[in-house]
Amino acid sequence: MSIKNWIMPRMALTSEENCCSDPYVEDGWCNECETNVDDLPSSDNNSYLWNYGYKPFGAMYLDVVDGEFVWLQVSKLTTDKMVYGLELEVVYRDDYNMEYVVNTLTGINAAFGAHSADSSVFCIGKEDSTVDVEFVTAPFTYDAYVKALPMLESVLEQAQEYFKAFYAPSAGAHVHVNKNSLSLTTAYAWIQFHYDNPGLIADIAQRSIGTDAEWCYMQKPDIPVAQIAKQKYGFPNRGALADTHATIEHRYFRSNLRPARISKNMEFLESMFSYFNTLTYQDMARDGAHKLYAYLAHVSLMRHQYPNLYDFLVRKGYISCV
Repeated sequence: MSIKNWIMPRMALTSEENCCSDPYVEDGWCNECETNVDDLPSSDNNSYLWNYGYKPFGAMYLDVVDGEFVWLQVSKLTTDKMVYGLELEVVYRDDYNMEYVVNTLTGINAAFGAHSADSSVFCIGKEDSTVDVEFVTAPFTYDAYVKALPMLESVLEQAQEYFKAFYAPSAGAHVHVNKNSLSLTTAYAWIQFHYDNPGLIADIAQRSIGTDAEWCYMQKPDIPVAQIAKQKYGFPNRGALADTHATIEHRYFRSNLRPARISKNMEFLESMFSYFNTLTYQDMARDGAHKLYAYLAHVSLMRHQYPNLYDFLVRKGYISCV
């Protein structure tokens, strides 16, 4: 069925105008201007982006069971499964037009099984001070992403006509991973792998590195890894890995609307989880199994599961295709 036949979930956007210039809303109350947002006038004829402080996701995640999309409780996740949350920043290619946002949100939600006004919303549109629109998803599994991909590819190709992403100044693609899905051993391998391989991370992110890089700081200075994982010289929003209450936010990816590039990024994170999750402390201490050569061997072995990542690493010279 064509994407044009789907309807955007009602909660993907709001019909209420912002209560103030810098709202921070929790449980219907704006802490900035002390306004009950439920008392604001609304319009059925207009849609607006949610304010930056609006955070509706976290309790449930989207998975695939018996070939169908299913919402499950995040609190019941174990270390056997990872869930991801994507924040994709874009700017308008030409003129501001909310219809572009509505069309994109309709398509993304439909790709993940939310194709009616009353569906549980999967993706919302938010304001962001550095870009025009930020598309934010609910937590989802890699299986859910794979199932959504055939329709999602068409949605992203259409969105490229509306928005700029890769060539948009300051636009990034931030991916959250669930901290409770990482055992202590996996978390150690995950973080150490990032800071052992700043060149690889920058290539995957499709960015440059160095002390002048605005997006983050990946080189090891003479301070603990834990300190720079959260900040760059005192700027907490510059961290390559941001430690939030429930997630580790990967802030280094450059924004992109090309399906192959988004898939490459998702394959990178899923491949790290699937590999590092099999390691023991002895594997790392004795054999260095969390080092780059071992991870690349895993990707080569699983090339059919991670085709976009494998092809990218071959082109960049990390993996020999001979």
